[in-house]
Amino acid sequence: MKENEASATAYAVLQGLLYVGRKPRYNGLVAEDVLTAGQTILAATEEGRKRLRQLDSALFRTIVPLMETLLVPGLTLHYALRKRFIEDAVLSAIEAEGVTQVVNLGAGFDTLTWRLHERFPEVNFIEIDHPATGAAKAQALGERMAAAENLHQLSVDFTRQTLAARLGGFSGFQPERTTLYICEGVMAYLTEEQVTEMLETLVTLSQGAAPWLVCTCVEPLEAPENNTGPLLGTYLRMKGESIHWRIAHGTVKSFLADRGYEMKDLGTVTEFKTRYLSGIDHGVTHGGEYGVLARARQ
Repeated sequence: MKENEASATAYAVLQGLLYVGRKPRYNGLVAEDVLTAGQTILAATEEGRKRLRQLDSALFRTIVPLMETLLVPGLTLHYALRKRFIEDAVLSAIEAEGVTQVVNLGAGFDTLTWRLHERFPEVNFIEIDHPATGAAKAQALGERMAAAENLHQLSVDFTRQTLAARLGGFSGFQPERTTLYICEGVMAYLTEEQVTEMLETLVTLSQGAAPWLVCTCVEPLEAPENNTGPLLGTYLRMKGESIHWRIAHGTVKSFLADRGYEMKDLGTVTEFKTRYLSGIDHGVTHGGEYGVLARARQ
């Protein structure tokens, strides 16, 4: 990622989500407000406009399934599934578990907190990301985002700054609130030691009730569910984004328990199909990543 440019991954994930959402059979999976917000963000930059043009291209729509076969089968559909899992977890935490603060660690171009901040004015929302990515998003969403009293952006360059120092010293963060942290598509690029440190940091930052965490984890290569394509490793190394941490979904509960967390929900590929794809002719789904909802023990 270049210093002054928004994340290429943020563009790719949002483009993939729109790619799926434009298919009529997924109307119930990707909501209209998700599509509207996503298109607004992409339309605000030259790179984003290029990706919107690609979505209108028949050639591009033909190439995507081929690229997925080689890299990650069913990847764009998986983006939509994991985001639904995360959104459901956040809504349940707010409406049923007393969560009054949501912090998205590595928000990218995700629109969840943007879409929820007006619906839940009593909840404090914070997005954390690299400065250039956050700036591009803020510019796209304009005055409504700038004027939101319960939606904050915090720029963090994790090559130079720590989460504990930046979030702990941020005036928009209210540590006494019951907080849920979102960590989507991030943990796989950390080492196990860094994951453990992050889990400990979330507890340290939260001075009120025990924090919640909804995150995604990557299956080991040898896991039967993992249908990763043959070229993914080479592709990620070329991008400088090698995966460092993998954990089988069958062992993540004990991993979290050893670090003071209780797993509350598990979103495997099988569970995603049951919850979100029942009755839909969906084709291949990606089995190499799953969602987890957990809470630190009191």
